[in-house]
Amino acid sequence: MHQARHRTGGSKWSIRPRSLAALAIATAGLAASIWLPGRNDSASASVSHPAFADDFAGPAGSALDLARWNLDGDTDNGVQDGDGNLVVTRLLRTKEAFGQKYGHAEARIEASRDTGAWRAFSVLDRYGRVIPGRLQTLRGGIDPTDGDGFHAYAIDWSPKAIVWSVDRHPSLRLLPDNAPDGIVLVLNLATDGTAPVRMIVDFVHVAVFGRPGPLPSPSLSDSPSASPSASPSPSATSASPTPSATPAAAPWKPYTNYKAGDLVTYKGTTYKVKEAHTSLPGWEPTALPNLFQKVS
Repeated sequence: MHQARHRTGGSKWSIRPRSLAALAIATAGLAASIWLPGRNDSASASVSHPAFADDFAGPAGSALDLARWNLDGDTDNGVQDGDGNLVVTRLLRTKEAFGQKYGHAEARIEASRDTGAWRAFSVLDRYGRVIPGRLQTLRGGIDPTDGDGFHAYAIDWSPKAIVWSVDRHPSLRLLPDNAPDGIVLVLNLATDGTAPVRMIVDFVHVAVFGRPGPLPSPSLSDSPSASPSASPSPSATSASPTPSATPAAAPWKPYTNYKAGDLVTYKGTTYKVKEAHTSLPGWEPTALPNLFQKVS
């Protein structure tokens, strides 16, 4: 039975009682998760401000709020159930990027998928690219994936680290090569490419430290050139074709920057990339038909 939301302490956020304790602990512990290199950074990260909240409180069958979200697919791929949840069957990301240096995001999610906290709730840079850096596993990378109940996911970010937590336990830490100039939150839905893709989301909340407003997320086709540490696109690693030739198809790979028109092969089939993106594990052509068109 879905429990009613309650407002507490004058907050602008609507929070379920079952998640209130987790939110208080996670927010209070943010200073332990982020790295504050100096006094000025400590001051800027001392006061949090609500920056985003979606509790999916629309009537049953109502569409996702597309003023807040970008949905990979049709509107029926993200539908509210009338009980305070969103049922989503495609990749989902926030429409705007968060440009503050420090922040805390959390979501309550039920899903069955491949293990890895970043697969449920993750971040990209403001151009939709994977943030390059060194990923560390904490506490064995704990992340329940049985799909039998909701779990609390949190992401804390700073210029020096991005930390994932699951049910208040730190799970992963990314040490970025360079501090991103804005991040986009992603509900990943990554699977093995064959399993059914379905996620139920109770809420998504974000608190930031510092006053700058959100940054617009450019179209992925407007993304600047990949950084040297990012994997090049298949077309960049092959010889340039003659104008009349068909570009060669390369095997699909994760952590690769693809542009519209690139050809990839996956399990013996050739696909054309429909939209520029950076691939992640679980984003195989068979799993994301909105990003790939079957050629042969």
